[in-house]
Amino acid sequence: MSRAEAARVQADVSRVETRTLPPPYLHLPVFVDSNLPLVQKETFSPARGSRKEPLPEAVRGLLIPAALPGTSPPSGAPAPVETRCWRSRMHVQVDRSLLGTGESQPQLRLGTCQTSNSTEEHLYFEYDFDTCGTKRTIVDNQVAYSNTLRYDPPKLQGPIRRAVPFTLSVACYYNRYQYSYKIGYKPKMQMRKIFKSMKNRAKFSLTPRNAQWERLSLSDQYELGKPMYFEAEAQPMSVDKRLYVHSCYVTSDKSHTSTLQFPVVKNFGCMVESKDSHSRFIPYKNNAVRFSLDAFLFKGMTDKQLYMHCDMSVGSSVPSPTAKSCNYDLKAGRWVELYGSDSVCTCCDSDCRSAASPEMKLKYPGFERRHRVDLEPGSEQ
Repeated sequence: MSRAEAARVQADVSRVETRTLPPPYLHLPVFVDSNLPLVQKETFSPARGSRKEPLPEAVRGLLIPAALPGTSPPSGAPAPVETRCWRSRMHVQVDRSLLGTGESQPQLRLGTCQTSNSTEEHLYFEYDFDTCGTKRTIVDNQVAYSNTLRYDPPKLQGPIRRAVPFTLSVACYYNRYQYSYKIGYKPKMQMRKIFKSMKNRAKFSLTPRNAQWERLSLSDQYELGKPMYFEAEAQPMSVDKRLYVHSCYVTSDKSHTSTLQFPVVKNFGCMVESKDSHSRFIPYKNNAVRFSLDAFLFKGMTDKQLYMHCDMSVGSSVPSPTAKSCNYDLKAGRWVELYGSDSVCTCCDSDCRSAASPEMKLKYPGFERRHRVDLEPGSEQ
């Protein structure tokens, strides 16, 4: 394809006209591109002027031309090889008359690619610029994507030839500079760091207690096999709210990520330890949760401190599958809820999140806040 044809194709691609509108609308191009800068970029600097100056004449003449140049269709017969350029693809059309007679389609290639489509009169190649071995270069302030159209007909025995091999360069050219009504700018930002301390307004506590629900001191200990008592507490709240303990587990070291864990409460408030011992939730006021479990030690460990970790939140006073206090009734052989309908406990042996209503799942699951409390022996947090 000649440079003149490339320029004609580029003109068709790069200058997009607006739809015809009745007066008094201006008939303006969507964008104008050029192979050379037409306007000094300092003209659009936000740091210059008061932003109330009129549009410079050079810019006005570029974006609001007095009369747009018309484009006339090419004269003469269509070329045997035509190249059309899109934003990221090249389209090459080849007249079959160039290939002589016989079945010659497999011997025609664009770089490393075979034809992508064909008709009785033409063969077509339509491929992205990053395929077929297409090369990208800069030529005269234009970005050029070039490749080679090659035809190698089969060599026949005898003195005559019915097809002639050929090699033809095809390319798409794009100007490097573009002027648009929607162009923006990147302002210079002066960054600075601001440090602000974050405070958790929700105050939760988890404390070990004795049978009279008095706080234990650092020197107090639980007797193996006897009940241990714990109380989780939040700030006073309205009667339509309640504190819930969603999960609790015991570890042998201080970190809550310890791999050795013994679950006590799971599945959004199911006292799983109550199925095998006397552990249970104990009724109390709405801003506190009391529970007990039998004292134990991890196998192979003696005279070692244990650590309790609990996840709790404040939610509606009406229990739900994802906010509840459920004990297992060994005599009845079922789960029971401390403050509401036992039906919210039926999921304790499966997955209570899947049993929640769509509205609860959307709000995850309607709690005001979640908070994890880690308790060391004889400490309060």
